Amino acid sequence: MPRLFLLFLVLIALFNVSRVVREPRPNADRPMDFRTCYVGQAVLRQGRNPYDDAALKSGWQRIIRQENIDSRTQPGLPNLPFLYPPWAAGLFGLTIGRLAYALAWPLWYGLALLSLWLLARLWPKALGIEKAEMLPWWQFLLAAVALKGTVPALLTGQPTFAALALGVGALAVGGRVKPASDGNGISAKPEAATDAEAATDLSNAQMQPLWQPLAAGILLGLAAFKVTLLLPFAAWFLWKKQWLTLAVAAAVVALLSAVAFYWAAFPADLVPTYQHLVAQVRAQSFDPADPDYPLTQGLTLRLELGNVLEWLRPGSSPWHLVLHGALWLGAGLRLAWLRRQRVRLADWYLFLVLSTLTLLTTYHLYYDAILLLPLLLFGRYLPRRLQWGLLVLLLPLLLPLNGIALALGNPVGLHFLYFLPPLGVLGVLGVLLARPVGK
Repeated sequence: MPRLFLLFLVLIALFNVSRVVREPRPNADRPMDFRTCYVGQAVLRQGRNPYDDAALKSGWQRIIRQENIDSRTQPGLPNLPFLYPPWAAGLFGLTIGRLAYALAWPLWYGLALLSLWLLARLWPKALGIEKAEMLPWWQFLLAAVALKGTVPALLTGQPTFAALALGVGALAVGGRVKPASDGNGISAKPEAATDAEAATDLSNAQMQPLWQPLAAGILLGLAAFKVTLLLPFAAWFLWKKQWLTLAVAAAVVALLSAVAFYWAAFPADLVPTYQHLVAQVRAQSFDPADPDYPLTQGLTLRLELGNVLEWLRPGSSPWHLVLHGALWLGAGLRLAWLRRQRVRLADWYLFLVLSTLTLLTTYHLYYDAILLLPLLLFGRYLPRRLQWGLLVLLLPLLLPLNGIALALGNPVGLHFLYFLPPLGVLGVLGVLLARPVGK
């Protein structure tokens, strides 16, 4: 990586880390994202419905009374309802939810930091980088901290880091499995050589230790508590035709779901209440009648492209699906054309394309952009001019544009700054599709 580029990332990372010093010390209310998960599983283990806002709030009141916690805020609507699937409540209830909250939230901070470190260590293995000097792990860590959403997400106890560490761990383990056919393009080699390679791959697959696909499946299943974030991981295993890994992951999800439904006093109410809560949250979003729109609706943090469409044309929510579908269709046609041209695409490149599409077309906030860390490897395949162009596209994910707008009084004329991150990610997708990386 160019030294000037590294220096820029170091300066941005130092600015982000300084937020820890500039803000008050975390208390029991500060890890609000983790608190929602903790209270949700506690409510469920009491036989109540974590998707019911009143039950969630009363559950938190019970915890602070029992543990004599000083709290000034509430979980749930209008800001942070429990929107994780039932198996997430099962996972948290079987693990850290067994601890008292006063002990659990400091430990969760430690786990989040450990997960971030594991991400940096595991990405080179997952991407198949054999020479550490080519792209050392500390550059992944530096890029992660330079992303403007990472430190705020750590402070709020976001489970994103734990989910990604599990997912990348699954990729690192699953990448060592050699299936008989990886489905990754068409070879232009002679037929005899292709047959010989297929026989070798089959022999290697038969000699693979069974623990690898099993371990990858367990990690993937545990990571599935953040469903949309794990979509590209599941797609990668589907592309590689690692059916055993997918089956084990599904079994883990099913087991955790069974635990959650077992805890519920009225299990039949879980899914309908969850659907109602999701609809309620969606109804609150994209509401220009709100005097603080788009700040209070979280539009300043969202990465999906429909967010930009809603800003340009309020009330256009029904067209989001069409816009996102067109994006997937266009990318799919480009990949199909490359396949037709007998281009054998690198597995990690396909994962990066799927990750970018996922961020653009599903509900993700700007801290989820840590999913794009493999761009460090992609940048090495670009000429120097395009490397700097890629950096320009990523600037909205690095610079505190929201803070600049707020410092200037948040005039309407600067609201466009809030919507530059999804446009930048869209530009990244364009560069990825224009510059494919083959094996």
